[in-house]
Amino acid sequence: MSPGEYYNRPVAEWARQNIRGRVEVRRLFSSMLGVIFTYTLLFCVPGAFFLLGVLAFALGARDRATVVGPMVFAFIMLIPCGGIALLGAYVRRGLAKSLDAEGVNGAMGRKFPWGKLYYVDHVTKHYRAGRVSGRVKDNQLELVFEGGKVIIPPLIHDRAKMWELINSMPADVRDDGVSRAARAAAAREELLAFLNSSAPPRSQGE
Repeated sequence: MSPGEYYNRPVAEWARQNIRGRVEVRRLFSSMLGVIFTYTLLFCVPGAFFLLGVLAFALGARDRATVVGPMVFAFIMLIPCGGIALLGAYVRRGLAKSLDAEGVNGAMGRKFPWGKLYYVDHVTKHYRAGRVSGRVKDNQLELVFEGGKVIIPPLIHDRAKMWELINSMPADVRDDGVSRAARAAAAREELLAFLNSSAPPRSQGE
């Protein structure tokens, strides 16, 4: 490490002392059977139209539209289905796969060392159902490193233990990008200002 280079020594030392082996971030419904079922469900509609065209051709349908039509429609349906599949793959590339004493292992073999961790962000999820809107505080964790960001999603096995492990880390913690330390300092200043303003004025003889 060169002089002046960013290095989060407290977090790096904490990880070497508290993380034993590899801590897997196991997403719910992420088994091989679950992945196969998801992609089967996603591509079942274009697949059904393609099989309909093949069946019509095998049965010797004379009308060209009977054979070509379903295949063309299947090809058109592949575009949005393929887009959804690519979007899912793009989202998954930012998810954490496991944690160890050296850092966080992300998708596609990326490694984020603890010494390069900037802060941990507890992100709120905002949702809207009809005319009703709401939010889920602390929905997911975002670990922001010098080389990028890794997400620990909410739907994982042993979520409480994972949150407890991350929260025990001596790192800068934020809520939706706002530092908890800065928020606490601002709250103290507001309290002191309120107490000073509500204190009775002293008389000149005192």
